[in-house]
Amino acid sequence: MRNRTRTAIVAVAALAALALAAVATAAYTSPKLSVSYAAGNVTRIVASASVDNDATARAAIVIPTGTALTTTAAPGTKVGTAKAQVSALALGGALLPLAGDIVVAPPGSVPAASQTGCIGPATPQATLMLVLQAAGQTINLPAYIIPTSGPQAALGAAQLVFCLPPPDLPAPVGATFGAKFLSADLTLNGVIGPIAQGAWVAFWTPWNAGVGTVNAAATVASPAAIAPGGITLSGRKVKGVKRLSGRVTQAGAGVATKVTILAGTKRLATVSARANGAFTYAVPKKSKATTFRARAVVAGHDAPAVCGQFGSLGVPCVNATVSGFTATSGAVRIR
Repeated sequence: MRNRTRTAIVAVAALAALALAAVATAAYTSPKLSVSYAAGNVTRIVASASVDNDATARAAIVIPTGTALTTTAAPGTKVGTAKAQVSALALGGALLPLAGDIVVAPPGSVPAASQTGCIGPATPQATLMLVLQAAGQTINLPAYIIPTSGPQAALGAAQLVFCLPPPDLPAPVGATFGAKFLSADLTLNGVIGPIAQGAWVAFWTPWNAGVGTVNAAATVASPAAIAPGGITLSGRKVKGVKRLSGRVTQAGAGVATKVTILAGTKRLATVSARANGAFTYAVPKKSKATTFRARAVVAGHDAPAVCGQFGSLGVPCVNATVSGFTATSGAVRIR
């Protein structure tokens, strides 16, 4: 009986060790970034990571070369809004939404030790504060705009840096609610100007599970390309039928998407552009329209090929994206 008990204890211990090893070596390949712009100097930054991956410790988002930064707003000024979702490990992994304003951090609102622990001796060009509300509590998360250095300086002069507490350690060292980052949607007004073409690049570093140390060796990069798009249209009459053809492209590559065919200002039809961006349409003979345009509204999307441009980052490139666009062709007349 003693031998059986000892064997069972050894087996349980072995299973526990395997489980801990599995946690300690969880993947960290899911982080993703996308960026878009809107009129009025509005920049939207969307980031995400899988609940199955190790928890994120630090995100350093390099702002592209050529971007105009405005960091002169007075302390306490609202400069945007934030929405986020976390997995609350202290609540059994329940999904917890957070929302609130982004303000310029008032003096003294970020403890010096917290700032140094995140960005070292760097002096921020600006410190923003995400004032997030969740389950009746307020969570303040600082975000620092600081200069880049080393290889990252070739990507842009400044970076937006966030540091997150470990979700699997008790407070005050660990995160409130045991919050594990899953997604964030930030809208900044009048802080970061738009660019026509370039790439944001986020460098993500996870925690070592259960021990509260940063796993720098597991850092990955996820680029978010900004690229213009366009659409062409041509037409001719063949055997009495008005035939239209065109192509949707972004940064020189074809885009598969829906294309709206317009007769004047009215929608005539919706057709599909193929993988190479090409589309065609035969105007019904009963239509008396003579002037046509084509319009494409393309959402931001995954773009694995973008990683090919960042082979020298020194860390794995994952989950590249490219911005969306809206484009309308010139007018085509067919009588």
